[in-house]
Amino acid sequence: MKNKVWHKVVISTEEQYVGIYPTEMFDGIIVETKELDDKTLNGKMYLNRDEMELLITKMREMIDYVTG
Repeated sequence: MKNKVWHKVVISTEEQYVGIYPTEMFDGIIVETKELDDKTLNGKMYLNRDEMELLITKMREMIDYVTG
């Protein structure tokens, strides 16, 4: 495996942070949510490329449904 720079993206909303970063083996990504109130359960999703692409497709379908 080539050396890669560790890159993490954090999106802040009014109620939570969403972090997106690579798995340790750089074979997928981790999507982690953290609620700002520190009372709500936080979660992580581990996704490989196929799972990520399916999730993006389904999220687009759902946003088109709710906003269309």
